[in-house]
Order: sequence, then structure tokens, then C-alpha cells
Amino acid sequence: MDNGNGASMRISRCLVERERRKHMKCLFTKLSSLLPIQQTKMSVPEMVDQATVYVKELQGRLEQYKGTKVQLERTCEMRKRKRMIRPVLNVRDLGYNLEVNLITGLNVEFALSDFINILQEEGADILSATCHHAGDKAIYTILCQ
Repeated sequence: MDNGNGASMRISRCLVERERRKHMKCLFTKLSSLLPIQQTKMSVPEMVDQATVYVKELQGRLEQYKGTKVQLERTCEMRKRKRMIRPVLNVRDLGYNLEVNLITGLNVEFALSDFINILQEEGADILSATCHHAGDKAIYTILCQ
């Protein structure tokens, strides 16, 4: 009884080992197909070394591409910011009051206080001043007397 059980275990181990070798052969074949084309046949250790070098090279390229992507995104963002919107000044006479509307782009460095100072230097009394943002524009409205 012991002989029959031992023989079947040996056959079972042989089958398991044969399946393992087939599986490993398939994996190495797949690995070989993923590597750059080679002129000569490589041993398994050479193939693993080649795969290691190739993966490191691909990682380096990936980092380089990520850097390029970031740089291009910054360039696009700068171009969007540089799109200038010409200021539009609209003055309405409301009888005793004057309404001044100024529309500029958000990318324009503009101080509302400077604009108010200019109006005051010209003799206007400021009643109210507001600022609204709409999309990429800033709309300033000043009501003065």
C-alpha cells in the first residue's frame, strides 16, 4: 500500500513540475515578446537582465514625458493669461450723478483705488464703487456726483 501511494505522489510531483516549467516557458516567451527586437537568442538570465534595463529606460522616459507635460501645461496657462482684453470705459451722465463703468481682463493689474483717486482729483465725490467678476473680465462700476 505504501508503494502505490509513494509512486502516485512522485507522478503527481512530476506533473506539477512539468506544468510549472510550461508556465514559466510561457511567461519567458511573453517577456521576450515585450522586449525590443533582439538579433540573437538570449538565455533566461540575459533576458531578465535585458528586461530590467529596458524597464528602467522606460521609467526614465516616463519621467521625462511627465516633465514635458508639466512644462507644456504651464506654457498653455501662461498663454491663456496673456490673452489681453482691451479695457472698455463707459461714462453715463445721470443728471446730478455720473456713472462710470470700466471693463478689464482679470489678467490686467489694476487698482480700483487708483481709478477712484483720478476721479476725485477731477472733482468728483464718490457715492459708491463696486467690482464684479464675470468669466475672465472684471467690471468696475463707480457712481459719483
